[in-house]
Amino acid sequence: MTESVKKEAVKSPQVVADDKQSQAAKAKPAPQVAWYDVVVILLLFLISQALGGVVSTALGVRLPGEAYTTSFDADVLEAADSMQARFVAISYAISMVLCFAMLWIYRLVRGWRSLLSFRAPGWASPFRLLCGYLLMWCVSIAIEPLAAQLPGDQSGLGGGGWLLVSAVLLAPAFEEIIFRGYAAGILRRLYGGMVAWILSALIFGLVHVIPSVALTATFSGLVLSFFYLRYRSLVMVIMLHAMNNITACFLHSVDLGDVTFRELLGGGTLYWAIFAFCAVVSVASLVRMGKTVQGIKSDNYQPKV
Repeated sequence: MTESVKKEAVKSPQVVADDKQSQAAKAKPAPQVAWYDVVVILLLFLISQALGGVVSTALGVRLPGEAYTTSFDADVLEAADSMQARFVAISYAISMVLCFAMLWIYRLVRGWRSLLSFRAPGWASPFRLLCGYLLMWCVSIAIEPLAAQLPGDQSGLGGGGWLLVSAVLLAPAFEEIIFRGYAAGILRRLYGGMVAWILSALIFGLVHVIPSVALTATFSGLVLSFFYLRYRSLVMVIMLHAMNNITACFLHSVDLGDVTFRELLGGGTLYWAIFAFCAVVSVASLVRMGKTVQGIKSDNYQPKV
């Protein structure tokens, strides 16, 4: 009797049962998805956003009136910011609940087991998160000259503690589940990594509507989509999104939210040196990411014989 046969013979019934369950799980077909699922999910996302505002208003959570927004008193303007952020946070929370409820029903109708991957980020996640965080800021600095030429104003988000709730807690979880978990996940299954990487980032940018914000969100979406496609961890991209947003909230709190990096450094030699470095790193990273996701195949991929 060979050594391998001996090992097989001493396997306990529980080990054998676990092996069979593992093999059965691997044999299960992937959830059947179609291109229109992405469209439906995005429509549910947009509908839930509109309903969130309507329900919030019905519950008495309202935007600041003209008396607040046209005041020159600093305390009144601060109160207006807080009211604005409170409305955004509560309406966003309601939107999440409504959207996830509609997605649950849609999932039952479509017969999906699950499309989301919440696997642990892994032992190297701190280093990967740091790289992703720095890359997102490198990209934002590299595209800033173009973004600065586009109209954009994020004052509608408000300020204070409520802004942290919506931007750091709610938005990363909600948006990553929709745009990375569902949109990028479905597109990857259908068309492979390259289409999922580019198209999910474009969709993510477009839903931000405001031109300058949409441009930045598109390039940030490329980084976030890459991390999800590469590591298949929504936990990681939610954390990365939250890290980016909390920095933006800090800059907003110290009145630097609308100040460009060039204005901050005065546009001198130091600025151009940093800009050149960020541009080179961004281009090299995007090329590298593109080559990596190109190797991620769709579920229908058939290798050439």
